[in-house]
Amino acid sequence: MTKIEWLEEEIFVDMFGREYNLSDVSMTMMTREDAFEKRGYGKKMVKQLWKEKIRAIKEEQYER
Repeated sequence: MTKIEWLEEEIFVDMFGREYNLSDVSMTMMTREDAFEKRGYGKKMVKQLWKEKIRAIKEEQYER
């Protein structure tokens, strides 16, 4: 998976881009990039989250 594919992936979030929760805000599907934008994440935060994702993928592959 590339960073672009990861950012374009559709995720289930509320209207403000926040992850699933039990609030009364409507839930919807949007790209991860749109959700991050609504959360106010800057490039530095997105880069950090991408690094964490890559690390998790590598650990998962290593465990196999």
